[in-house]
Amino acid sequence: MILLINPQSAKRVFRLPLSILSVASSIEGKYDYQILDENFDRPLEKLISQTIEKDDIRYIGFTVMPGPQLNRAVPTSKFIRNRYPGIKIIWGGYFPSQHVKTVLNSEYVDYIVRNQGEECFPRLIDALEHRQPVDTIPSLSWKNGNVIVDNPQGAILNPNTLPPLPYHKINVPRYITRSYLGMRTSVSHSSVGCPFLCGFCSVAGLYKGGWIGRDPDALADELLRQKKEWGIDSLDFFDNNFFVGEKRSARFGERMSGKNISWWAEGRPDTLMHYSDETLRLLSEGGCKMIFLGVESSSLEILHTMDKGGTQTPEMALELCERMKKFNIIPELSFILGNPSETVDEDIERDIQFIRKAKKINPRAEIVLHIYSPVFFDDAQMYQESLHRGFHFPQTLDDWVSPHWAQFNSLRNPRTPWLKPSHRRRIYNFEATIDAAFPTVTDFRLRPWHRRVLRALGGMRYRFSAYNAPYEIKVAKKAMHYLAPQKEGL
Repeated sequence: MILLINPQSAKRVFRLPLSILSVASSIEGKYDYQILDENFDRPLEKLISQTIEKDDIRYIGFTVMPGPQLNRAVPTSKFIRNRYPGIKIIWGGYFPSQHVKTVLNSEYVDYIVRNQGEECFPRLIDALEHRQPVDTIPSLSWKNGNVIVDNPQGAILNPNTLPPLPYHKINVPRYITRSYLGMRTSVSHSSVGCPFLCGFCSVAGLYKGGWIGRDPDALADELLRQKKEWGIDSLDFFDNNFFVGEKRSARFGERMSGKNISWWAEGRPDTLMHYSDETLRLLSEGGCKMIFLGVESSSLEILHTMDKGGTQTPEMALELCERMKKFNIIPELSFILGNPSETVDEDIERDIQFIRKAKKINPRAEIVLHIYSPVFFDDAQMYQESLHRGFHFPQTLDDWVSPHWAQFNSLRNPRTPWLKPSHRRRIYNFEATIDAAFPTVTDFRLRPWHRRVLRALGGMRYRFSAYNAPYEIKVAKKAMHYLAPQKEGL
């Protein structure tokens, strides 16, 4: 029997474990397996022991994202190795796919399934069960004695040909949650990869510009099935880039028109700027309420350093802010501040002024601020610039789960060598001020009087650009349990 584990990934809002379900779909009907999701199934170590003692568990697979999942996957894997040394431990997900050497040198992970697992994972289990070599399995990393072996990367799997997710193996209703979009929000993937090579993005490093989207009619049918079976009225797409193809997007909007399902997805300004007004109208009528846009920077030079494809300009974000007003779609503008540069202070101030300009054009625009955290991507100019300025990743998993690197993974306080405490304070203080002056619509728990208090506290500061030491705002936000945009782990 196989045990598949989804380590805890959030504190408040728990979404369908799509990664672990995707792997499970590849062995459905062939091998017996069980899923443990630590977001609900606790204490995890006790449940693992009970499962192992009850069933003949020979393999345990983890899906591991940087951040909270990594911080739980490490001690849990250690526990399994120490208590049950004969069980093979297999990791998959973004973190092990990027940091193969660090993970396999830990001595408590036996195999890494890189990128997609629907082909690699079942072939690995087949080989181990029949005592066959594993050196021909695409996308597998393993150790041959003391030598780490990376088998050639397999082709991107077409999501239109993959088996359906085995929802019957989990309690789906407990993942349906309230959100800004609706009372019963679910999640889905509509595509794999991304055709762009942004230097700060782990997806670019793994998929190298590959992207395949699901058929829009099949995608619409899935959402309608979720509505029928679980009563959903809204959905977040966890795609890295939903809007790659305009015809696909338009057809999906057309199919979803009148179905009363609101949805959120992520795209690029330079892609959506080329969409016709008719397509934007179809998206709006088809339930699209908000689009997450990777604006990243107000500097064309920094965008080039980020390898944003050579087609995106800062002005595109401002034009989209204006265009989306006509279709009642909220632009959610994401910025990455604190990039490796000789002019960090000037870069931050320029971005602040640009954000203010965007809010003037479209006051409903949501603002999401991140501090740049390097990702392992050898070909990326931004990663190489980070190395040049003294940045280096940890060499062991124990270092990765230390308090310092836990902050790094949060995208909130990476402590990169070029970023001073004064830079972080400036970013955090501006964020606190703008979040108060324009309370986010995504925190549906805020009451009307909460919003009035926040606007009163932040409005005057924002008007006069008085961002320093906004202690009164921080106290109020903490008392209200305020969640700024994207802080729920969407």
